[in-house]
Formats: sequence, structure tokens, C-alpha cells
Amino acid sequence: MTDKALPFLIRNLESKDLPTVISIDRMVFKNPWPESAFVQELYFNPNAWYFVLELTQSLQIHTWREWRTGRSRQMIGFVGLRVERGEGHISTLAVHPEWRGWGLGELLLHRALDQAIRNDAQTVSLEVRASNSVAQTLYVKYGFAKVSRLRGYYADGEDAHLMRANVLGIDYQQYLRERYTALLARFQTQSIASQ
Repeated sequence: MTDKALPFLIRNLESKDLPTVISIDRMVFKNPWPESAFVQELYFNPNAWYFVLELTQSLQIHTWREWRTGRSRQMIGFVGLRVERGEGHISTLAVHPEWRGWGLGELLLHRALDQAIRNDAQTVSLEVRASNSVAQTLYVKYGFAKVSRLRGYYADGEDAHLMRANVLGIDYQQYLRERYTALLARFQTQSIASQ
């Protein structure tokens, strides 16, 4: 669900996007995915949906690098989702470090949850680093609750929290619409403030 009022475009991941996605993945995560994992998901997993977030030419707000290089389109984030037998799983979500704090991670999360519901998911789960309180706060906002602690889940030995949200029902869908409206208002306010 992408609105023409937004200065961003969320679209399906394509093979030409892989170098940029891999670059962002390496900037954001301590233990990035190997290229083969993205290739596997993109080409060989029929239950996977991956989306990228791009700036559009109508964008009124720019980072210093965007302004300096004069690019009109730039990929700044991505999200991955799998849905099987009524269960969704968000496998990855990343926003370029220069664009954190704008609500773009929330926009990508929203897109993944919307896709999960379209594919008849009843629940959606994800893993998050125990130390990543910012991400955990965002996930709680969307109904995720901690289910268990996964000891030594990450390659560096850090624990993860397994979190799950029940996305079944009209009430959750209404909540998603309300959150999307709030995101739209936030982006419009940011665009006006930057002019």
C-alpha cells in the first residue's frame, strides 16, 4: 500500500536491486546476509515477498548526500516477509543509516504486515536483537509481544527476542489503516518543515 502523496515508492525487489540491498544490509547489520540468501529468497522461495523503499522525484526533503549527488531516485530500505500455512515471518527489515528517524522502518513494517494479511496470515513473527530497544518499541506499537528469548541467536552471541503479533480480524486491519493515516500526516509535516 503506497500512496501517491508520499515522497516514497515501495515496490517489489528485483534482481537489479540486489547490490544496493546487500550494501544497505552490510551497513545496518553486524551479521549481514550473504548474497546467496537474498538470491534464494528472490528466485527460489515462492512464499517470500521482498520490497524496497525508494525516494521519488517528487521528494521535497533530502539528506546532505542526496542533495550533493543530485540523485532523483535512491533506494533507502527494504523488508522481507514469508507466509506459509497462515503464519507470516518478517525475515529482515533495514533502513539506510542516513534515513533513520523519519518513520521509514515503520512504513516498511506496515507494508510487510499488509502483505501478510493479503496472504491470509493469522500471525506474524520476527526475531529482534535483545539490545535493539528502538525496534522493539516499534514492533510493540504494531501488536507484537515477546514470545521467547533465543539464547545466542546471533553469530556474535547476542540473544534475540522472538516476537509475534496476531493480525487476524477486522480490528487489526482498522488499526493498520489508522497507523497508515498517521504516517501520511507525519511525512506531510516533515516535507513542509523542510521546505
